[in-house]
Amino acid sequence: MKPFSSALIGASAILAVLLAGCGERTPQVVEEVRPVRLLTVAEASTPGEMMYSGVVRARQEVPLSFRIGGKLVSRKVEVGNSVQPGQVIALLDGRDVALQAQAAAAQVDAAQVQLSQAELDLKRSEDLLARKFVSQAEVDRRATQVNALKKQLEQARSQAQMASNQSGYAQLTTDVAGVVTRIETEPGAVVGAGQPVVILAQNGARDVVFDVPEGRQQQFKPGALVQVELWATEARLPATVREVSPAADPVARTYQVKVALPVGPQAPALGMSASVFVNDAKPLAVNGVALPLTALFGRGGEQRIWLLGKDGRVASRAVAVLAYRDNLVLVRGVKAGEQVVTAGVHLLQEGQKVSVLGASASGVASHVQ
Repeated sequence: MKPFSSALIGASAILAVLLAGCGERTPQVVEEVRPVRLLTVAEASTPGEMMYSGVVRARQEVPLSFRIGGKLVSRKVEVGNSVQPGQVIALLDGRDVALQAQAAAAQVDAAQVQLSQAELDLKRSEDLLARKFVSQAEVDRRATQVNALKKQLEQARSQAQMASNQSGYAQLTTDVAGVVTRIETEPGAVVGAGQPVVILAQNGARDVVFDVPEGRQQQFKPGALVQVELWATEARLPATVREVSPAADPVARTYQVKVALPVGPQAPALGMSASVFVNDAKPLAVNGVALPLTALFGRGGEQRIWLLGKDGRVASRAVAVLAYRDNLVLVRGVKAGEQVVTAGVHLLQEGQKVSVLGASASGVASHVQ
């Protein structure tokens, strides 16, 4: 019995050691890093300055469409492609229009043969009239027939030219240079004459398009000067209000404003984000910093914001809300140069590490009166 007892004791000891070793291992906790958007606070350069966010668009957007209807068999471009004048955009099934062109050409040949025969008959009648074998009325009838056949030949030639043109219309080309911004129809679909196939943004002048709430459209008059800051460059450019929508959007109840950017060799890319700064006609009589409403969150009956520290972690701070203006809130308790989280604030925790969406943050001008 002793050997069996010794073996049992040894196995128990080994099992105890293994269990003790397993118990010493603790699972590693991976710290969650949440993506956020930031806004860098900057002092306002002008008292009562308001900021609106917009998008760069081409001043002229042309819907390209076929002049005839048919089945779309091929599309040669995609969204983002640059095109040049004369470049083929899409093709229709051109068999039917080709047959129509052939039929029209055959009608021209038939009309030409009939006219030639009528002219020969007229010449014979004139010779017979000189020898008193036919009357003048017969010659006049032959002459009238020749004139009518000449008109029929002209009509047949015009129809043949139209049919030939329509045969060429089965190939869609562009007359201007630009960039394809939207695809409206896919190959295989039957399109009607004038139905857009692609939307082309012409090269050249650019606008910044943005929406303003009701009551604010009166701040913008065509020809008025404003300042535009491209988010990619953070440089302000002088711009001019070009167009203000006379009616509000039926859903958003906002008014669209178009601001013309200066024309230059380095035109901003389509779709770039921009900020439009305009002097507020009704400035606030308090000092504070304008932040997006999304930067605020409530805790314990007070309003707070998240600030990004140099260590890449966020810390909350209580702020005093002075006033609400449209989609902005005026607060006190934030200094110039501090970075405020503007998206994802309700998912953060004190001291949490975050990653910044986008390469750069845009400036927020403070309202100073």
